[in-house]
Amino acid sequence: MPAGMDRYTMISGVRNDLRGAWGFAREAPRRGTWARETVVQAFKAGVAAMLAWFVAAYLLRLPMPYLAPWVALAVVRPTVHWSVLTGLRQVAAVALGVLIAVGSAALMPGRELALAMCVPVAFLVGYWPRLDDQGLYVPFTALFMVAVDSVEEPFVLFRLLETGLGAAIGMGVNLLVAPPVRVLTVDARARRDGEETAAVLREFAARLRGDDGDEPWSTRARDLDQRAGEARSALQHARDSLRLNPRQGEAWVRESIESAGAAFDLIRRVNRSVRAVADILDDSRRDGIPDPALDAGFSRECASFLDTAADTCERRVTELLGSADGEPADDLSGALEALEQHADSGAEAQAALLIALRRLALDLNR
Repeated sequence: MPAGMDRYTMISGVRNDLRGAWGFAREAPRRGTWARETVVQAFKAGVAAMLAWFVAAYLLRLPMPYLAPWVALAVVRPTVHWSVLTGLRQVAAVALGVLIAVGSAALMPGRELALAMCVPVAFLVGYWPRLDDQGLYVPFTALFMVAVDSVEEPFVLFRLLETGLGAAIGMGVNLLVAPPVRVLTVDARARRDGEETAAVLREFAARLRGDDGDEPWSTRARDLDQRAGEARSALQHARDSLRLNPRQGEAWVRESIESAGAAFDLIRRVNRSVRAVADILDDSRRDGIPDPALDAGFSRECASFLDTAADTCERRVTELLGSADGEPADDLSGALEALEQHADSGAEAQAALLIALRRLALDLNR
């Protein structure tokens, strides 16, 4: 049995990987997608590595300048600010690795003893928080210098020159060639999140009309909470992409990010109200016994309100992102009034649900 389960898990994982690869290939040609931006960065990394090798090998005629393209490739990051930080950290990491290699070779007789000394020291230095993810290159550089290269003065200077050259070329390519701005990506993310929230509202409406299931209502609401966390990260990443970016002065760039931020705020508020509605509906079906207060007429009006709220959510997100096409406003107030007319003030479940739906309407109209 366990072997079968492992085999099933492995097959399922492979299928998911293949599905993800196909999705990436499908999204790559589409402007504004994460896949498209990743492909552009990959080509930029290739250009940076090629230029670094050409300058180091043919213009400066450095012997085996492997560090120049390596550093140039590593410095091409998703944002200009991150690229500059990576370049500085990369130079510092390689310089520390070189110093440790030189010191180990000077203190210890023989290459083996020098390796035994430099690797632990470099490994520990690589954990210096200032180096962040570039700390790995401290032991890599020290090991390579002692085991394969040379710690004599000319070679040490060559490696330091290559590192500085690669970092400069990598930062230059990322800064001057299509500097990355995650505006379109975060805009598309806001649209998808708005559509997902609207889809959950429509699912709730369908279940209230009788298409019920055994899955707790709050399950789908928790999915929205997870997407909200990812949205905050995407928005912060978009804002970070403007730091040190020559395109940060373009009005449409800042306006787009602010519009996406407003859309995410709306979606976050609506998701909070959706979670409250889901919790109330779960309570009404606790122990598998439906609450008789949620009668057919009230449930039908609730479903109608939720459908209208879904339409309003999509329209408001579209408006905030600046791409409204003059669609007529949904009569959310009318749907809420119709619901209130069917509500029984003496029914606790109806009263609680009505309060949550009023909050939803308020969040959508803010």
